[in-house]
Amino acid sequence: MIVKKLNDVSGGGFPGARYNEKKIADGVATLMAMENVSEALRHNVETLHRFGLDASAEVERYLKENSKTYGNTKTTRFQFHVSASVKGRAMSPEELTDFARELMEGMGYARQPYFVYAHHDTGNNHVHILSTRIKPNGYAISDHQDRRRLNECANRILSPDIKKDIDRILGYDYETEGQFANIVKTHGYKIEKSLDGYRLFKCGGDAGNIAIDDILNRITKNSPKRKDRATQLRAIIRKYKGEIAEGKCQNVDNVKVSKGKKRKPVKAKLNTDIRKILDNHGKPLSEENCQRIQTLIDVLKTKFGIDISFQKDKDGRVRGYSVIDHAEKIAFDGSKVMKLSELIDFAIKPQREPSPLDVYRDLFTVEVGKDSRGNYMLINVKDGSTYSKPISPRQYAWYNGVKDDEREDVGLTIAATIFSEEILTEYLMRYPIHNHQERIKGMAVVKHRNGNYCLRLALTDVYMPLIELTPEEEAKFRSLHADEQARQDFLMSIAMLHLTRKDAEAVKDRIKQNTQSKAGVRIFPSRPQDYSPEISQVFTFNLANALSSLNVSSGSSGYKREHEVGNRSRYDDIDNRQSGTRLTM
Repeated sequence: MIVKKLNDVSGGGFPGARYNEKKIADGVATLMAMENVSEALRHNVETLHRFGLDASAEVERYLKENSKTYGNTKTTRFQFHVSASVKGRAMSPEELTDFARELMEGMGYARQPYFVYAHHDTGNNHVHILSTRIKPNGYAISDHQDRRRLNECANRILSPDIKKDIDRILGYDYETEGQFANIVKTHGYKIEKSLDGYRLFKCGGDAGNIAIDDILNRITKNSPKRKDRATQLRAIIRKYKGEIAEGKCQNVDNVKVSKGKKRKPVKAKLNTDIRKILDNHGKPLSEENCQRIQTLIDVLKTKFGIDISFQKDKDGRVRGYSVIDHAEKIAFDGSKVMKLSELIDFAIKPQREPSPLDVYRDLFTVEVGKDSRGNYMLINVKDGSTYSKPISPRQYAWYNGVKDDEREDVGLTIAATIFSEEILTEYLMRYPIHNHQERIKGMAVVKHRNGNYCLRLALTDVYMPLIELTPEEEAKFRSLHADEQARQDFLMSIAMLHLTRKDAEAVKDRIKQNTQSKAGVRIFPSRPQDYSPEISQVFTFNLANALSSLNVSSGSSGYKREHEVGNRSRYDDIDNRQSGTRLTM
């Protein structure tokens, strides 16, 4: 474990917010925890992250607002930014997040607002912790000898607890002594057979002995969950083998960041046993196939806590392999999951090239026409909703000026541009990322000064929006006077739609900003009907990425999940699961 305090920053700023949030936008980091922050901030950050957008402005603004000194200190070094890294995957992001919480408590930051980001852009799992030194009373937390105190605190937290490790190891489901030995090795121990059991070593020191009777008495045969879990693992491995073969899945170890902050691909460090595997013709594997196998091993370890190790014969040739599933605490003979010959076969099967526009095809169809009022576009959402808006002469000409087989794509591009808010609202209603109902403390219909009736909401974050009712909504509300429960349900549906639209507006605005930046446009058209085809295409692509992020995270089948074929199964959501095992250092 290496704990490092990043350089102090003067001026009262928090550049760490931009650094970590950019990593999230680039897809190489995850926000693991937000401690001691308001529900409003948590809501906004989670909404932006769900769409793959950064929330650096929100995080930095919040930290600045909670760093008022009231003249109690002269320091302008407000930021507290620490990284904690382990070798390889010795600790999962969840375990590192737990460590970060203990570290912040030991350093006196337990009650400060802080954020924990897990980065996966290097070969070593690591987290960044971002907080403020300024306490609510305006005084700064002392930074005297911070670096020494950080390491002392880390050593206290990570002091070895051999008994807990041994109890955890003995809690695995294994069928042979060999599988037990493999479990021990994956926990960072070396092992030697002794007269009465197995002797364990860690960091060069004696870590105790496990009696042979303790090992043999816990051997399990034909446990009920083994067969089902083997089927799940087979589906996971096949999925990622296919993605690696097609170049869609890149190991995080295959990317490094240069001093100029450019990401460059590099070869992953290869397990020497892989070169000792022979193909079906008895020949050594190609260098490309060796790298693919290494990538598969690293992805399974990183995403799921699955360890793969190879067994060699007396001649040094690999004849088999083992699988240690830390998530379910089961050790397998690899052949019970997948034959070695299939594991090393990365033959590419032809498949239709997906398009970013597919996310819109799954949601609605497009109609373009002209009437007495001008050109219009209409979208029919597959749940029955219909939306219609005018389009510009340029958009109408663009749609009608392309070949027939390109017209659907152009129509979807224009529709995504001018109906973006409606599309986002439909998606958020279909795949909600917040339980807005829990935010609502109370509802009341009141009369506005302009004479119209409005719905006033009281939310848990103190915000009290006022929603003006349409004549149709007011009439419907009045018609339900005899059924109080039906009235409340009707008002709740209006409130939920309003809050969802607010989320959609926030995401749409951020996508517009990203589009303006990527398209290099100094002045952005105020109306989506005035977007050029080039701007519309960039906007549509950005929106599709955001929708796909929401779709996958919600458990929907926006992308292929665990299976190599298209139908959903009970294993589709396995992507969101990681190792539950805890490894001490």
